[in-house]
Amino acid sequence: MTTLTSNATHTPNGEEPGSDPGVVGNARLTAATGLILLVLFAAEIVTDLLGVANVLTAHVVIGLMLTPPVLVKMGSTGWRIVRYYRGDRAYAERGAPRLFLRILGPLLILLTAVLIGSGFLAYLAHGGLYDAALKTHKVVFYIWLLAVIAHVVPHFVEAVSWAFADLSTRARGSVPGAGTRRTILIVALLVGGVAGVILSGHVGGYFHTHPIRLHL
Repeated sequence: MTTLTSNATHTPNGEEPGSDPGVVGNARLTAATGLILLVLFAAEIVTDLLGVANVLTAHVVIGLMLTPPVLVKMGSTGWRIVRYYRGDRAYAERGAPRLFLRILGPLLILLTAVLIGSGFLAYLAHGGLYDAALKTHKVVFYIWLLAVIAHVVPHFVEAVSWAFADLSTRARGSVPGAGTRRTILIVALLVGGVAGVILSGHVGGYFHTHPIRLHL
């Protein structure tokens, strides 16, 4: 049974967790995906500030573009959790996040899933389901935003160093799989972007169905 610890093990320069290539690669993928999501969510928030009705196409495209990266981040984070609790030595040496982040993580995943799911329903559904989805989307957004801030602030600087490590020739060579990690992120963005462009064609139908409430 692995003993739960809260202090991650770092390399001597303090930049990356542990020394196992698999652990470091997972951390880099998680961090890079997190930064991409931060940019996309910031862009999505800008569409809210501009008035979603005025930029609904952009709101839809960005929302769909960020969905595959969300799944990638859930997958990389989930992989770390599974390996840790199964007693994998390399992940045990890295350690678990602080208790606060271990509690916040599942909550943030749930809030993100509800936020994105309710947004899809509000865009595509009709009648009572539309009303419920729209209300849920608005209410959950504010709770989600607080959770994101609490999640990002404690380790933002550290995550940036992990995310950009694959851009450094020396750091990239020390941990195999940089090309694969970049490919995963590029494919995730492309899939989301294509889905966004396709579904953005429903914008006209949305305004036709909801001519009074012209916002999500």
